[in-house]
Amino acid sequence: MKIKATLITIGDEILIGQIVDTNSAFIAQQLNQTGIEVEEILSVKDELFTIVEALQRGIDSSDIVIVTGGLGPTKDDKTKNALCHFLDCGLVREAQVLENIKQFFTARGYTKELNNLNQDQALIPAKSTFIQNRYGTAPGLWTNFHGKIIINLPGVPIEMKGLMREEIIPRLRTQFNSVHVVHRNILVTGIPESDLSILLQEWENEIPDFISLAYLPNRTSINLRFSASGYDEKFMKDEIQNQIEKFKQIAGKYLVSEHSNKSQQILGDLLKEKGFTISTAESCTGGTIASILTSIPGSSSYFLGSVVSYATSVKTSVLGVSQQTVEEYSVVSEQVAEQMASGVRQLINTDIAIATTGVAGPCKGEDGKEVGTVWISVTDGKCFLTKKYFYPDLDREDFIAIVSNNALNLVIKFLTS
Repeated sequence: MKIKATLITIGDEILIGQIVDTNSAFIAQQLNQTGIEVEEILSVKDELFTIVEALQRGIDSSDIVIVTGGLGPTKDDKTKNALCHFLDCGLVREAQVLENIKQFFTARGYTKELNNLNQDQALIPAKSTFIQNRYGTAPGLWTNFHGKIIINLPGVPIEMKGLMREEIIPRLRTQFNSVHVVHRNILVTGIPESDLSILLQEWENEIPDFISLAYLPNRTSINLRFSASGYDEKFMKDEIQNQIEKFKQIAGKYLVSEHSNKSQQILGDLLKEKGFTISTAESCTGGTIASILTSIPGSSSYFLGSVVSYATSVKTSVLGVSQQTVEEYSVVSEQVAEQMASGVRQLINTDIAIATTGVAGPCKGEDGKEVGTVWISVTDGKCFLTKKYFYPDLDREDFIAIVSNNALNLVIKFLTS
Protein backbone atom coordinates (compact mmCIF):
# COMPACT_ATOMS: atom_id res chain seq x y z
CA MET A 1 0.00 0.00 0.00
CA LYS A 2 1.44 3.37 -1.04
CA ILE A 3 1.35 6.16 1.51
CA LYS A 4 1.03 9.62 -0.05
CA ALA A 5 2.10 12.99 1.34
CA THR A 6 1.50 16.61 0.44
CA LEU A 7 4.10 19.21 1.45
CA ILE A 8 3.12 22.82 2.11
CA THR A 9 5.65 25.60 2.62
CA ILE A 10 4.35 28.88 3.98
CA GLY A 11 5.94 32.28 3.53
CA ASP A 12 5.75 35.33 1.29
CA GLU A 13 9.56 35.31 1.16
CA ILE A 14 9.41 32.13 -0.92
CA LEU A 15 6.83 33.49 -3.35
CA ILE A 16 8.76 36.70 -4.06
CA GLY A 17 12.00 34.79 -4.60
CA GLN A 18 13.77 36.18 -1.54
CA ILE A 19 14.68 32.68 -0.39
CA VAL A 20 14.71 29.26 -2.04
CA ASP A 21 12.48 26.54 -0.61
CA THR A 22 15.05 23.93 0.45
CA ASN A 23 12.77 22.53 3.15
CA SER A 24 10.55 20.67 0.71
CA ALA A 25 13.52 19.00 -0.98
CA PHE A 26 14.87 17.76 2.36
CA ILE A 27 11.49 16.51 3.58
CA ALA A 28 10.80 14.78 0.25
CA GLN A 29 14.15 12.96 0.44
CA GLN A 30 13.44 11.81 3.99
CA LEU A 31 9.97 10.60 3.11
CA ASN A 32 11.18 8.85 -0.03
CA GLN A 33 13.71 6.85 1.99
CA THR A 34 10.83 5.81 4.24
CA GLY A 35 8.73 4.61 1.32
CA ILE A 36 6.29 7.53 1.47
CA GLU A 37 5.42 9.08 -1.89
CA VAL A 38 5.16 12.86 -2.22
CA GLU A 39 2.01 13.63 -4.18
CA GLU A 40 2.35 17.43 -4.37
CA ILE A 41 4.41 20.35 -3.09
CA LEU A 42 2.66 23.69 -2.51
CA SER A 43 4.09 27.09 -1.57
CA VAL A 44 1.50 29.53 -0.26
CA LYS A 45 1.21 33.02 1.23
CA ASP A 46 1.26 33.54 4.98
CA GLU A 47 -2.47 34.31 4.90
CA LEU A 48 -5.05 32.46 7.01
CA PHE A 49 -7.60 31.38 4.40
CA THR A 50 -4.92 30.56 1.82
CA ILE A 51 -3.32 28.19 4.35
CA VAL A 52 -6.72 26.66 5.16
CA GLU A 53 -7.37 26.01 1.46
CA ALA A 54 -3.94 24.39 1.11
CA LEU A 55 -4.61 22.14 4.12
CA GLN A 56 -7.91 21.03 2.64
CA ARG A 57 -6.30 20.31 -0.71
CA GLY A 58 -3.58 18.26 0.97
CA ILE A 59 -6.00 16.27 3.11
CA ASP A 60 -8.19 15.53 0.07
CA SER A 61 -5.33 13.98 -1.90
CA SER A 62 -2.90 12.53 0.66
CA ASP A 63 -2.54 10.49 3.83
CA ILE A 64 -0.03 12.91 5.36
CA VAL A 65 0.22 16.70 5.11
CA ILE A 66 3.49 18.27 6.27
CA VAL A 67 3.54 22.04 6.69
CA THR A 68 6.64 24.17 7.28
CA GLY A 69 6.72 27.82 8.28
CA GLY A 70 4.47 30.31 10.00
CA LEU A 71 4.99 29.06 13.58
CA GLY A 72 7.08 32.00 14.75
CA PRO A 73 6.17 34.58 17.42
CA THR A 74 5.36 37.54 15.16
CA LYS A 75 2.06 38.76 13.69
CA ASP A 76 2.88 37.53 10.19
CA ASP A 77 3.01 33.92 11.46
CA LYS A 78 -0.56 32.70 10.95
CA THR A 79 -0.20 28.93 10.63
CA LYS A 80 -1.49 27.96 14.08
CA ASN A 81 -4.59 30.13 13.73
CA ALA A 82 -5.21 28.68 10.26
CA LEU A 83 -4.88 25.17 11.66
CA CYS A 84 -7.37 26.03 14.43
CA HIS A 85 -9.79 27.34 11.80
CA PHE A 86 -9.38 24.15 9.77
CA LEU A 87 -9.83 21.89 12.83
CA ASP A 88 -12.62 24.05 14.32
CA CYS A 89 -10.95 24.43 17.71
CA GLY A 90 -9.19 27.04 19.83
CA LEU A 91 -5.65 27.46 21.18
CA VAL A 92 -4.57 26.06 24.55
CA ARG A 93 -1.42 26.84 26.51
CA GLU A 94 0.96 23.91 27.09
CA ALA A 95 3.06 24.23 30.24
CA GLN A 96 5.72 21.80 28.97
CA VAL A 97 6.22 23.85 25.81
CA LEU A 98 6.54 27.04 27.85
CA GLU A 99 9.15 25.39 30.07
CA ASN A 100 11.08 24.25 26.99
CA ILE A 101 11.10 27.84 25.69
CA LYS A 102 12.39 29.13 29.04
CA GLN A 103 15.16 26.50 29.12
CA PHE A 104 16.09 27.29 25.53
CA PHE A 105 16.67 30.97 26.33
CA THR A 106 18.37 30.29 29.69
CA ALA A 107 20.88 27.97 28.04
CA ARG A 108 21.80 30.85 25.73
CA GLY A 109 22.30 33.38 28.51
CA TYR A 110 18.94 35.14 28.17
CA THR A 111 17.85 35.86 31.75
CA LYS A 112 15.03 38.37 31.23
CA GLU A 113 11.41 37.36 31.65
CA LEU A 114 9.90 36.02 28.43
CA ASN A 115 7.90 38.58 26.49
CA ASN A 116 4.30 37.93 25.49
CA LEU A 117 5.19 36.86 21.96
CA ASN A 118 7.56 34.15 23.16
CA GLN A 119 5.06 32.97 25.75
CA ASP A 120 2.40 32.71 23.07
CA GLN A 121 4.54 30.14 21.27
CA ALA A 122 3.34 27.73 23.97
CA LEU A 123 -0.19 28.04 22.55
CA ILE A 124 -1.17 25.12 20.34
CA PRO A 125 -4.45 23.99 18.73
CA ALA A 126 -6.58 22.03 21.22
CA LYS A 127 -6.90 19.08 18.80
CA SER A 128 -3.14 18.81 18.20
CA THR A 129 -0.28 17.39 20.24
CA PHE A 130 3.07 19.15 20.49
CA ILE A 131 6.53 17.86 19.58
CA GLN A 132 9.27 19.48 21.64
CA ASN A 133 11.84 21.37 19.60
CA ARG A 134 15.30 21.38 21.15
CA TYR A 135 16.64 23.48 18.27
CA GLY A 136 14.34 26.47 18.73
CA THR A 137 11.29 27.88 20.50
CA ALA A 138 8.45 26.89 18.16
CA PRO A 139 7.19 23.35 18.88
CA GLY A 140 6.23 20.97 16.13
CA LEU A 141 2.56 19.91 15.93
CA TRP A 142 1.04 16.49 15.22
CA THR A 143 -2.66 16.29 14.43
CA ASN A 144 -4.68 13.14 13.74
CA PHE A 145 -7.52 14.13 11.42
CA HIS A 146 -10.11 11.62 10.18
CA GLY A 147 -7.55 8.84 9.76
CA LYS A 148 -4.95 11.15 8.26
CA ILE A 149 -2.05 13.14 9.74
CA ILE A 150 -1.20 16.84 9.65
CA ILE A 151 2.33 17.71 10.77
CA ASN A 152 3.45 21.30 11.34
CA LEU A 153 7.16 22.10 11.52
CA PRO A 154 9.14 25.34 11.96
CA GLY A 155 10.37 26.92 8.75
CA VAL A 156 13.93 27.45 10.04
CA PRO A 157 15.88 24.67 8.26
CA ILE A 158 18.01 23.56 11.23
CA GLU A 159 14.89 23.20 13.38
CA MET A 160 12.87 21.46 10.69
CA LYS A 161 15.68 19.00 9.90
CA GLY A 162 16.22 18.13 13.55
CA LEU A 163 12.54 17.40 14.09
CA MET A 164 12.24 15.41 10.87
CA ARG A 165 15.21 13.17 11.66
CA GLU A 166 14.62 12.70 15.38
CA GLU A 167 10.84 12.78 15.74
CA ILE A 168 8.79 12.69 12.55
CA ILE A 169 10.46 9.93 10.54
CA PRO A 170 10.63 7.48 13.49
CA ARG A 171 6.92 8.07 14.23
CA LEU A 172 5.91 7.61 10.60
CA ARG A 173 7.91 4.39 10.32
CA THR A 174 6.14 3.06 13.39
CA GLN A 175 2.70 4.04 12.10
CA PHE A 176 2.97 2.92 8.48
CA ASN A 177 4.16 -0.40 7.08
CA SER A 178 5.50 1.24 3.94
CA VAL A 179 7.55 -0.39 1.21
CA HIS A 180 11.30 0.00 0.78
CA VAL A 181 12.50 2.43 -1.87
CA VAL A 182 15.92 1.94 -3.46
CA HIS A 183 17.68 4.47 -5.69
CA ARG A 184 20.97 3.99 -7.50
CA ASN A 185 22.66 6.62 -9.67
CA ILE A 186 25.28 6.08 -12.33
CA LEU A 187 27.12 8.87 -14.15
CA VAL A 188 27.53 8.96 -17.92
CA THR A 189 29.47 11.42 -20.07
CA GLY A 190 30.51 11.78 -23.69
CA ILE A 191 27.17 11.06 -25.36
CA PRO A 192 24.04 13.21 -25.90
CA GLU A 193 20.90 12.17 -24.04
CA SER A 194 18.95 11.33 -27.23
CA ASP A 195 21.76 9.16 -28.60
CA LEU A 196 22.06 7.36 -25.28
CA SER A 197 18.32 6.70 -25.21
CA ILE A 198 18.42 5.19 -28.70
CA LEU A 199 21.44 3.08 -27.79
CA LEU A 200 19.70 1.74 -24.68
CA GLN A 201 16.22 1.34 -26.16
CA GLU A 202 16.17 -2.46 -26.46
CA TRP A 203 17.74 -2.99 -23.02
CA GLU A 204 15.45 -0.42 -21.42
CA ASN A 205 12.36 -2.19 -22.75
CA GLU A 206 13.48 -5.37 -20.96
CA ILE A 207 14.01 -3.80 -17.51
CA PRO A 208 11.68 -5.40 -14.91
CA ASP A 209 8.50 -3.44 -14.20
CA PHE A 210 9.40 -2.74 -10.57
CA ILE A 211 12.50 -0.79 -11.70
CA SER A 212 12.15 2.62 -13.34
CA LEU A 213 14.91 4.48 -15.16
CA ALA A 214 15.19 8.27 -15.22
CA TYR A 215 17.51 10.38 -17.42
CA LEU A 216 18.77 13.45 -15.55
CA PRO A 217 20.93 15.41 -18.00
CA ASN A 218 22.94 18.56 -17.45
CA ARG A 219 25.36 20.43 -19.68
CA THR A 220 28.30 18.18 -18.82
CA SER A 221 26.94 14.69 -18.08
CA ILE A 222 23.89 12.48 -17.63
CA ASN A 223 22.79 10.87 -14.39
CA LEU A 224 20.86 7.65 -14.87
CA ARG A 225 18.75 6.94 -11.80
CA PHE A 226 17.47 3.45 -11.14
CA SER A 227 14.50 3.38 -8.73
CA ALA A 228 12.74 0.36 -7.28
CA SER A 229 10.10 -0.15 -4.61
CA GLY A 230 9.03 -3.29 -2.79
CA TYR A 231 9.39 -5.24 0.42
CA ASP A 232 12.59 -7.19 -0.39
CA GLU A 233 15.33 -4.54 -0.29
CA LYS A 234 18.23 -6.93 -1.00
CA PHE A 235 16.48 -8.40 -4.03
CA MET A 236 15.90 -4.92 -5.47
CA LYS A 237 19.52 -3.87 -4.95
CA ASP A 238 20.78 -7.08 -6.56
CA GLU A 239 18.50 -6.67 -9.56
CA ILE A 240 19.56 -3.04 -10.09
CA GLN A 241 23.20 -4.17 -10.05
CA ASN A 242 22.29 -6.84 -12.60
CA GLN A 243 20.81 -4.18 -14.86
CA ILE A 244 23.92 -1.99 -14.47
CA GLU A 245 26.07 -4.93 -15.60
CA LYS A 246 23.90 -5.19 -18.72
CA PHE A 247 24.23 -1.44 -19.25
CA LYS A 248 28.02 -1.74 -19.12
CA GLN A 249 27.98 -4.30 -21.94
CA ILE A 250 26.07 -1.86 -24.14
CA ALA A 251 27.45 1.57 -23.18
CA GLY A 252 30.28 0.91 -20.75
CA LYS A 253 32.70 3.28 -22.47
CA TYR A 254 30.50 6.22 -21.45
CA LEU A 255 30.22 5.17 -17.80
CA VAL A 256 32.10 7.40 -15.35
CA SER A 257 30.86 5.96 -12.07
CA GLU A 258 28.55 3.17 -10.91
CA HIS A 259 27.91 4.56 -7.47
CA SER A 260 27.58 8.34 -7.41
CA ASN A 261 25.96 11.23 -9.19
CA LYS A 262 28.37 13.82 -7.80
CA SER A 263 31.55 14.41 -9.74
CA GLN A 264 33.35 15.71 -6.65
CA GLN A 265 32.62 12.48 -4.78
CA ILE A 266 33.76 10.34 -7.71
CA LEU A 267 36.95 12.37 -8.08
CA GLY A 268 37.63 12.29 -4.35
CA ASP A 269 37.28 8.50 -4.28
CA LEU A 270 39.63 8.18 -7.25
CA LEU A 271 42.25 10.41 -5.66
CA LYS A 272 42.10 8.50 -2.38
CA GLU A 273 42.28 5.18 -4.19
CA LYS A 274 45.42 6.26 -6.07
CA GLY A 275 46.93 8.15 -3.14
CA PHE A 276 47.11 11.37 -5.20
CA THR A 277 46.87 14.99 -4.10
CA ILE A 278 45.35 17.82 -6.12
CA SER A 279 45.47 21.61 -6.37
CA THR A 280 43.64 24.18 -8.48
CA ALA A 281 44.56 27.37 -10.33
CA GLU A 282 41.35 29.23 -11.06
CA SER A 283 40.70 32.37 -13.02
CA CYS A 284 37.15 32.53 -14.43
CA THR A 285 35.79 30.05 -11.86
CA GLY A 286 37.01 32.22 -8.97
CA GLY A 287 37.68 29.41 -6.48
CA THR A 288 34.47 27.47 -7.15
CA ILE A 289 36.29 24.24 -8.04
CA ALA A 290 38.19 24.37 -4.76
CA SER A 291 34.94 25.00 -2.91
CA ILE A 292 33.24 22.02 -4.55
CA LEU A 293 36.18 19.72 -3.85
CA THR A 294 36.28 20.69 -0.19
CA SER A 295 32.53 20.14 0.23
CA ILE A 296 33.27 16.41 0.54
CA PRO A 297 34.12 15.10 4.03
CA GLY A 298 37.71 13.87 4.15
CA SER A 299 38.84 16.03 1.22
CA SER A 300 41.78 17.31 3.29
CA SER A 301 43.51 14.00 2.55
CA TYR A 302 43.85 14.89 -1.14
CA PHE A 303 43.08 18.60 -1.67
CA LEU A 304 46.02 20.77 -0.63
CA GLY A 305 45.24 24.27 -1.88
CA SER A 306 44.32 26.70 -4.60
CA VAL A 307 45.42 29.93 -6.26
CA VAL A 308 42.66 32.21 -7.53
CA SER A 309 44.67 34.01 -10.19
CA TYR A 310 41.99 36.34 -11.46
CA ALA A 311 44.36 39.04 -12.70
CA THR A 312 46.93 38.36 -15.40
CA SER A 313 49.60 39.79 -13.11
CA VAL A 314 48.89 37.02 -10.57
CA LYS A 315 49.12 34.38 -13.28
CA THR A 316 52.58 35.62 -14.20
CA SER A 317 53.97 36.57 -10.78
CA VAL A 318 52.58 33.70 -8.68
CA LEU A 319 52.01 30.84 -11.11
CA GLY A 320 54.95 31.56 -13.39
CA VAL A 321 52.94 32.00 -16.59
CA SER A 322 55.21 33.51 -19.24
CA GLN A 323 54.37 37.10 -20.20
CA GLN A 324 55.52 36.22 -23.70
CA THR A 325 52.98 33.39 -23.84
CA VAL A 326 50.22 35.76 -22.76
CA GLU A 327 51.20 38.30 -25.42
CA GLU A 328 51.50 35.66 -28.14
CA TYR A 329 48.46 33.52 -27.43
CA SER A 330 46.32 35.71 -25.11
CA VAL A 331 45.45 35.06 -21.49
CA VAL A 332 42.51 32.82 -22.46
CA SER A 333 44.37 30.14 -24.34
CA GLU A 334 45.48 26.53 -24.23
CA GLN A 335 49.07 27.54 -23.53
CA VAL A 336 48.21 29.76 -20.55
CA ALA A 337 45.88 27.13 -19.07
CA GLU A 338 48.65 24.54 -19.20
CA GLN A 339 51.21 26.88 -17.67
CA MET A 340 48.77 27.74 -14.88
CA ALA A 341 48.24 24.04 -14.15
CA SER A 342 51.98 23.39 -14.14
CA GLY A 343 52.62 26.42 -11.97
CA VAL A 344 50.12 25.59 -9.23
CA ARG A 345 51.18 21.94 -9.20
CA GLN A 346 54.78 22.93 -8.54
CA LEU A 347 53.88 25.75 -6.13
CA ILE A 348 51.69 23.59 -3.89
CA ASN A 349 53.54 20.34 -4.63
CA THR A 350 50.64 18.09 -5.65
CA ASP A 351 50.37 15.09 -7.93
CA ILE A 352 47.55 16.55 -10.04
CA ALA A 353 46.49 20.10 -10.85
CA ILE A 354 43.52 21.73 -12.61
CA ALA A 355 43.53 25.18 -14.19
CA THR A 356 40.78 27.32 -15.72
CA THR A 357 41.06 30.51 -17.74
CA GLY A 358 38.11 32.04 -19.53
CA VAL A 359 35.54 34.80 -19.90
CA ALA A 360 32.51 34.49 -17.62
CA GLY A 361 30.95 37.73 -18.85
CA PRO A 362 28.93 39.82 -19.23
CA CYS A 363 31.71 41.74 -21.06
CA LYS A 364 34.41 40.40 -23.35
CA GLY A 365 37.77 39.52 -21.86
CA GLU A 366 40.68 41.94 -21.70
CA ASP A 367 42.15 40.19 -24.73
CA GLY A 368 38.90 40.45 -26.70
CA LYS A 369 37.87 36.81 -26.31
CA GLU A 370 34.15 36.13 -26.60
CA VAL A 371 32.04 35.69 -23.48
CA GLY A 372 31.68 31.98 -22.72
CA THR A 373 35.15 30.97 -23.91
CA VAL A 374 37.12 28.83 -21.48
CA TRP A 375 40.16 26.57 -21.44
CA ILE A 376 40.55 23.85 -18.81
CA SER A 377 43.82 21.98 -18.30
CA VAL A 378 44.75 18.99 -16.13
CA THR A 379 48.31 17.80 -15.60
CA ASP A 380 50.33 15.35 -13.55
CA GLY A 381 53.60 17.02 -14.50
CA LYS A 382 54.19 14.64 -17.39
CA CYS A 383 51.03 14.75 -19.48
CA PHE A 384 48.30 17.30 -20.11
CA LEU A 385 44.63 16.94 -20.89
CA THR A 386 43.48 20.35 -22.09
CA LYS A 387 40.14 21.21 -23.60
CA LYS A 388 38.35 24.29 -24.89
CA TYR A 389 34.67 24.92 -24.14
CA PHE A 390 32.35 27.65 -25.39
CA TYR A 391 29.11 28.62 -23.60
CA PRO A 392 27.97 31.96 -25.07
CA ASP A 393 24.35 31.53 -23.96
CA LEU A 394 24.90 31.16 -20.20
CA ASP A 395 24.67 33.81 -17.53
CA ARG A 396 27.68 34.30 -15.29
CA GLU A 397 26.45 32.08 -12.44
CA ASP A 398 25.57 29.14 -14.70
CA PHE A 399 28.81 29.53 -16.66
CA ILE A 400 30.92 29.23 -13.51
CA ALA A 401 28.93 26.23 -12.25
CA ILE A 402 29.12 24.33 -15.53
CA VAL A 403 32.80 25.08 -16.14
CA SER A 404 33.64 23.94 -12.61
CA ASN A 405 31.78 20.68 -13.11
CA ASN A 406 33.47 20.21 -16.48
CA ALA A 407 36.83 20.63 -14.78
CA LEU A 408 36.05 17.86 -12.30
CA ASN A 409 34.88 15.55 -15.09
CA LEU A 410 38.05 16.30 -17.06
CA VAL A 411 40.20 15.23 -14.11
CA ILE A 412 38.14 12.03 -13.77
CA LYS A 413 38.72 11.32 -17.45
CA PHE A 414 42.45 12.06 -17.02
CA LEU A 415 42.72 9.60 -14.13
CA THR A 416 40.67 6.84 -15.73
CA SER A 417 41.96 6.95 -19.33
